[in-house]
Amino acid sequence: MTQPGAPQPLGMSDFFALEAGEYLDRLDALLQPPTPPAADELVRLARALRGSALMASQQGIARAAMGLEALARGVREGRRPWDAATKQVTTRAIDDLKIFVRKAASWTEADSAKGEALASQLEQLGGRASGQVRAAEALGLDAGARAFVAREGAAIASALDRAGRALRANPLAHDPLQQVLKALQPLRGLAALNDLPPLPDLLEGIEQTIGEVGRTGTTAPPGFGDRVAELFQMAATSIAHAAREVAERGRPDPESAEFRKFAGLRVQFMDSEPDIVPIETVGTIVRRGTPPGGESARPATLGRVELVSHGEHLRQAADSLERAPSATQRELRAHTLGGTFRVLGSAGGGPVAERVAEFAQAAREAVTSGIAVRQPALFAAELRRAGELLSASGTNDETATAAALAAVTLAMRRLGGAAPAAAPAPARAPHRRRVGDGHRGHLDGLSADGFRRCRPRVARGADQRRIISSLG
Repeated sequence: MTQPGAPQPLGMSDFFALEAGEYLDRLDALLQPPTPPAADELVRLARALRGSALMASQQGIARAAMGLEALARGVREGRRPWDAATKQVTTRAIDDLKIFVRKAASWTEADSAKGEALASQLEQLGGRASGQVRAAEALGLDAGARAFVAREGAAIASALDRAGRALRANPLAHDPLQQVLKALQPLRGLAALNDLPPLPDLLEGIEQTIGEVGRTGTTAPPGFGDRVAELFQMAATSIAHAAREVAERGRPDPESAEFRKFAGLRVQFMDSEPDIVPIETVGTIVRRGTPPGGESARPATLGRVELVSHGEHLRQAADSLERAPSATQRELRAHTLGGTFRVLGSAGGGPVAERVAEFAQAAREAVTSGIAVRQPALFAAELRRAGELLSASGTNDETATAAALAAVTLAMRRLGGAAPAAAPAPARAPHRRRVGDGHRGHLDGLSADGFRRCRPRVARGADQRRIISSLG
């Protein structure tokens, strides 16, 4: 129970007043010497003041601090000389900001207008208006939204960093993955996220990676934890950098070095995933007819509804690839299709499903080899053709659909300029066992699929009469 007269705990506004007051005092001290101030320190303190105001939801003060930062950048970049007039304007702006901070608890619309006027004046003196920020606000990203992106981006980066360190120590630890997914949810719910490319593509790539890591089962290949940790840590760096740029400039750089590095690591991670089933596992399947451990729940076939759904997804992916304004975005969007191709590649149970699996393998090879990025229009065109065929597969003839998909697969394989791989030779029909052959085996050359299709033949009618007469 609080005792009468005991000091009350500090609230958010009190913390802001203390922090902002400290930044303003340091700015004031920076202007006292007769020599020009250190431009980098001037920019840093103005940015810190703006960040403090954003975190405290003091948008009016943040807007004024943004103007001070624009002026400081103009001085640092040589667009505005540091003379007596500039020093006087900067000193007066700092005094105005001190008044704004004292009035933060009783802020009015008139104060917001004053803050906007001060910011506009300082931006003009800095030699460059903050057009990027105005464009962001036109998209609905006001100061509060930018602060939200900065805060949630920092939370995602922290979760990714923790998950990377945990997976480096234990590649099978899945709890950190759930924490990352939980951290992604608030930013995923931001309506304006799609207007901040390539931030949504980066989040999609992270989610795809988490899904692939979650399928490792009970054993992980050598070096798996290190590869995942490196990818997650690069994702953390990219998210943190993008979030800061959104807070400072209104949008991230779609071609930043961090994004390009993440895209490269994502490709390497896809290439490192094992696609070949060990021969011991194949032997187990043939001998006992059971799937390998960890895959028993995977469906063996894709129904028509599922194929139609995947077709719509492929069409949307083709449109998304064509609309990507930068190479990095195209690369990230292409690589996020890996999960779709993996599901389609496991399809079976009919001529259409088998042709779908062949197309998925060809498309995945086009992504991992870089063809999808080097020839995005051609890759997207074949992707759309396959999507249209699958979307119509619920009503079209299966034989015609399978033949059309085979043609699309052939075209996809030819995108790289190399001759397509020869179609595998059909499995030899099983030799019909005759009476008197004893236990001679006739399974030489049979594939595993052919072995599963081989069934004892029940003699009927004329065959029965021939067998009886031969025994007579």
